[in-house]
Amino acid sequence: MASRPRIAVSSCLLGNPVRYDGTGRFSETICTHLARQFEIVAVCPEVEAGLGTPRPPVRLTGNPRHPLALGVEDASLDVTAALLRFSDSWLAQAKTLSGVVLKSRSPSCGLRDTPVFDRHGAVQSSGAGLFTRVLTRHYPQLPVDDEVSIADAKRRNAFINRVEQYALGRCGS
Repeated sequence: MASRPRIAVSSCLLGNPVRYDGTGRFSETICTHLARQFEIVAVCPEVEAGLGTPRPPVRLTGNPRHPLALGVEDASLDVTAALLRFSDSWLAQAKTLSGVVLKSRSPSCGLRDTPVFDRHGAVQSSGAGLFTRVLTRHYPQLPVDDEVSIADAKRRNAFINRVEQYALGRCGS
């Protein structure tokens, strides 16, 4: 392969101050181990959907199968449509990727541990964030993981192998 496989990484994990509170969550593991092997493309669905930084925090609320992204302090703040519009528009870029590493527990990027709250504020289930739901629905074979799994050497190596195999399959088609 002439070039390194491309992976998208949640921008906050690269240390960029894009989280709701204007901070980042730099992951040395990602920036050290994965950046050596892959071309990294930053993505922040919330900022790229136009929500700005800092911004009011949101959480997933309602039907666990089709939750809404609503404000934590002000439930009338509904950013669901903006996040879904961005997610749908980003799918074309995903065609050029061989993997994705996302921020855990995020209402947009969480992979499996994002809480979904009921209307009373109690956690009723956990699942994927809105961006991740769209991405994995359209690209079910694309290797996707989060920074929690990537921190574990065995899981990180498994992800790296999946990305390399996916990249080889894309180039061979």
